[in-house]
Amino acid sequence: MTKLKCLLLFAFFAAINQCVFAQEVLSNNPTSTKWKQIKTPGFKIIFPEGFEQSANEVANTLEHIREPETNTMGKKNPKRISIILQRNNAVSNGFVTLGPRRSEFYTMPPQDYNFAGTNKWLSLLAVHEYRHIVQFQRSKTGLNKAFSILFGENTQAGMAFAAAPRWFWEGDATLMETAVTSSGRGRIPSFDRVFRTNLLSGKRFNYNKQHLQSFKDYIPDHYKLGYYFTAHLRKRTKNPEIWNDIAKSAFNTPIIPFTFSNAMKKHTGIYLVENFNMMMDDLENTWSEQIADLQPSSYETINKRGNDVFTEYAFPQTLEDGSIVIYKTGLGDVGQLVRYDSEGNQIDRVVTGVNNNTGMLTSTQYKVYWNEYEFDPRWRAKSYSVIKSYDFATGDLKRITKKTRYSGAGISPDGYRLVTIENDLENKNNIVILDAISGNVIKKLSNDTDAQYGMPSYSADGESVVMIKITETGKSVISINVETSAQTTLIEESNENIGYPVLTDQYLFYNSPFNGIDNIYALELTTKNRFQITKSKFGAYNPNLLDDKTLVYNEHTPNGLDIVKAELAPGSWTPLENVVDRNVRYYEEIVEQEGHADLLSGVPDKQYETKNYSKLGHAVNIHSWGPFASTDVNNIQAGIYSQDVLSTTKMSVGYAYDVEEETGYASAKFSYQGLYPIFDLEIQKGNRTSNEGVINGEELIFDWKEEGALGELTVPLLLTRSKYNRQLNFSAGVGYTDVYDFENSVLGSSRLAPISDTLAFFFRDIQSNGKLFYNKLGLTFNNFFKRNSRDILSQWGQSVALESYKSAYNSDFEGSLFALRMAAYFPSPLQLISTNVFKHHVLNFRYGYQNRLGDLSSNLYYFRNRINKPRGYSYPLHDEFASFSANYTFPLIYPDIALGPFLNIQRIRANAFMDFGRGIGKNYFVEYQENDPLVYFNSNTEDYQSIGVEVLVDFNVLRFPTMISTGIRYSYLTTTNETNLEFVVIDVSF
Repeated sequence: MTKLKCLLLFAFFAAINQCVFAQEVLSNNPTSTKWKQIKTPGFKIIFPEGFEQSANEVANTLEHIREPETNTMGKKNPKRISIILQRNNAVSNGFVTLGPRRSEFYTMPPQDYNFAGTNKWLSLLAVHEYRHIVQFQRSKTGLNKAFSILFGENTQAGMAFAAAPRWFWEGDATLMETAVTSSGRGRIPSFDRVFRTNLLSGKRFNYNKQHLQSFKDYIPDHYKLGYYFTAHLRKRTKNPEIWNDIAKSAFNTPIIPFTFSNAMKKHTGIYLVENFNMMMDDLENTWSEQIADLQPSSYETINKRGNDVFTEYAFPQTLEDGSIVIYKTGLGDVGQLVRYDSEGNQIDRVVTGVNNNTGMLTSTQYKVYWNEYEFDPRWRAKSYSVIKSYDFATGDLKRITKKTRYSGAGISPDGYRLVTIENDLENKNNIVILDAISGNVIKKLSNDTDAQYGMPSYSADGESVVMIKITETGKSVISINVETSAQTTLIEESNENIGYPVLTDQYLFYNSPFNGIDNIYALELTTKNRFQITKSKFGAYNPNLLDDKTLVYNEHTPNGLDIVKAELAPGSWTPLENVVDRNVRYYEEIVEQEGHADLLSGVPDKQYETKNYSKLGHAVNIHSWGPFASTDVNNIQAGIYSQDVLSTTKMSVGYAYDVEEETGYASAKFSYQGLYPIFDLEIQKGNRTSNEGVINGEELIFDWKEEGALGELTVPLLLTRSKYNRQLNFSAGVGYTDVYDFENSVLGSSRLAPISDTLAFFFRDIQSNGKLFYNKLGLTFNNFFKRNSRDILSQWGQSVALESYKSAYNSDFEGSLFALRMAAYFPSPLQLISTNVFKHHVLNFRYGYQNRLGDLSSNLYYFRNRINKPRGYSYPLHDEFASFSANYTFPLIYPDIALGPFLNIQRIRANAFMDFGRGIGKNYFVEYQENDPLVYFNSNTEDYQSIGVEVLVDFNVLRFPTMISTGIRYSYLTTTNETNLEFVVIDVSF
């Protein structure tokens, strides 16, 4: 095999084996967290002390579903896996990963009723995430099993994701949660509302666009595509194991391009795209029949759309003056509260922070309340859900609570009290009444702490609160008297996925998918009769009263949720018993194939033994070995990698080969992140070489051996509390480098290069024999306005980075370097002319300054450049250098062009720039004389200036979701009147 082929093969495996090490902050918990464990035949449940009851329930659930969930995916129980219960995180999520192999459950239940449905949260997580564990087990077959043995878990995972598209992984797991539970997202119409609306509105996108997403149109994520694709093929083929067969064939040969499509051809007779088109035909026919005879109810749209860019105007709330506030998001808009008058004209807006999507807003007078995530500065596995408010009358933005775990918020009519749901650190759920001004707890209502509660709000008279309640047997709607805690069941427990309850004196309004399409319903409190109010084509949500006679709500359209209003006319409402059943039940055949219609109903209550779990005892956990990718394209690297499942300790031992130098070095890296400061240690030893070309007729090559170490303490702080994403990092380190066996191919051990018989040039940037000890200090601060999907850069932002290196501790060498980098981002001034046209244009400036020691002393150490050079020039060697750059960045077009399965172009963008740099320094020479050499220098003060443009293309290759940004850069060097045309790779986003 040729050298080039070997390098390409190595690069392929390295790209698959993503063992990123440098400067990675792991997601872990405070040092004080004490861990326990439960071992079962299939699982090791690792959890914080005090979480025993929930951990035992999870253990029982996982063991109960263990075999049934493997029936249609390999029929083989996976080996024991660690399940980490993350109770400190307020985000509702879960995942399974390799490298190291584990699953993490974020245990705080979600509030959005269209996420969890009628399932309890940890049960839903168990069903969904365990299917991913089964999928990874299925991936260990054929060549991928060999790769797993040869290279470990990261290569197994990388190859598995290369073989099977992401929609398969999530779609199959979503199908499983739908088929074996009484709820699941496949039974929830809101889950497919955008997919369904696009298809029925003429937006039938091709496979590449539906799979890889788009900047031009809003495409539902891979969960939706995957659910319907996996369900459709199982229905069409009548084969419960069709995806097992396809996956096995694809995993057998993961290195073959389009192996998944080839596997589909093998087992279905047609390739992937043809199967996709058949699914789209089936869905279009099914959903068209669903609404064939539907006569939509009439309404009046309030908001005004200036374009057809997908935008959601959600959760309308009426203020005291009749104006309406909504939460606005979209392809071109970050999350924000926007206030409209009754005619749909925008009055005011405020951009929120990191939104906790509880599926609701609440308001009274001129104040609006909602939930946001906030984060522990140091510990990435610890976060909070707080309540915030904004007063549109005064412009006062306020954080009501701090370091809390509250989800949902309902304000009393008088504006003095809030009702919310607290999930405590023992996984108990409490209904809490707060002071709306101070955030202090007034009282906790008596409730079933093992039940889940959601979407709380006050009744119109303020005497009671209403909410949804989820238990093992389903969902109900209840009201609780605030003074007495007396509970009244308004709608009995069932598997109807009710949400967004609003309680007035006469009616309970709520959302429901009762007839198969999300609509707004009402319960008449006196008669207990229930009615369907709206008849929506695509979905109606989030009822509120504009006044006594007018209902305001959200109507879904092809461009997102609109704010609409309609007259309250009880005489036209449809009694529940007369509602037309339009349920599609796309999952029914899959339920029969799985044969476990309600798998969670029979979970046992076995009491497992609980033991202590030692972080130190499990610190070494080798998971991968072999080649891996790095940010330096000139380096080929391989090694052995270890990381514990609690993400406190990372280690690696390996070897790197520099393709340019044709030299290699061994290295060992250690990172301990279980303490407040992160401790990193890296040790290296190997050969170095530098070819300086031909000087005075001879090839000048410097060769030496080098060993060194760097120990560093870093404190990475996440300070996000608002619409700005903020991070502050401090670092301090001590380094050591030893250079020996230094050779100059022309003058032996000298750093001089002869220019003539009597004149030599001094190479300051090449180190000779000796030992260097140095200190390293660093500080970085980033403050960036949050971005929407179309934003190339943040519209507002600042960043500062300081670095200092200085020799110390009786080094053989003397050297120092100070570097400063700054950047600032601003909206384009052209937005004053047109916000819509220039909405994603950004003007940004960058400044850099660097000062380092440089002279002719034999013990000089020349630290490398730490700031950017002006574009079009090579890196200058100056003792002092300052640079400035002005950039104007903007999108050109969103083409959505697919060249077959090979290339998918999503966006073309440009950046116009002007760079300026000034370097001050000296070039040193030595003139030989009989007695002492004469040292002299010439001044090396130079200006560097360039202007130019970069045209970049954002695209996908071979249908991989990884976005690659490459293009060309044209630079005109005004100081030399030269032009430079370069190919540039700006980013690779995994």
